Amino acid sequence: MLISDAKGFVGQTVEIVYRDRTGAQIVDTAEVFDVNFVPLYGPCLITDIGEIRLDRVVTCALFGNRRQVA
Repeated sequence: MLISDAKGFVGQTVEIVYRDRTGAQIVDTAEVFDVNFVPLYGPCLITDIGEIRLDRVVTCALFGNRRQVA
């Protein structure tokens, strides 16, 4: 996911699929507060469930909607 794509989700509730450290896919619902550069991690989605690195995002869609960005 690119930073420009992620900024479109700021202030929205999303259904996000991302990979954890071991490579397992995690599906979760989160509110996106910001997209920011976190030192040592790089660009991240800042959410109510924590920071999610953009390079680990598989898909992201508005919750209740099917607009997806990979």
